[in-house]
Amino acid sequence: MTLYGPKPEIEVAILADAVQAVGGKLYVLGGGWDTLFASRFPARHPSLGIGVRIRVPWSSVDREFRLSVDLLDEDGRSAFGGKSITQTFRAGHPPGLPDGADVGVVRALTINGLVFPRAGGYSFVVSIDGAEVHRISFRVRERVQA
Repeated sequence: MTLYGPKPEIEVAILADAVQAVGGKLYVLGGGWDTLFASRFPARHPSLGIGVRIRVPWSSVDREFRLSVDLLDEDGRSAFGGKSITQTFRAGHPPGLPDGADVGVVRALTINGLVFPRAGGYSFVVSIDGAEVHRISFRVRERVQA
């Protein structure tokens, strides 16, 4: 039984220090944060992960989809120069799943050496087939020395 609309939807999206998607599960290390600290700007963050769980309705199973992620600053400018990180995915029919049931798909993205030009708010914009489906917002702040 399809509980969601006719298109894939994001059920979970999380920022973490590291994420892996293995065997239908997200393995998350240091996840759920919404603030990064930097001692100076521009700041280069060594590595971060984004984990997503996508719910694909039965009617869309066995179709290929394009998952893309862009990073926008508070002014709506792309930190990736308009070149989103992109992956394709397809949900298959798992054995034993009843006809009409939605299918879950997990994906992990790792971004190394991300540069933040200044402190402020940022959002990872998650899109499926070019349509925005989710935003993960966070802040980058200057670390205050005590």
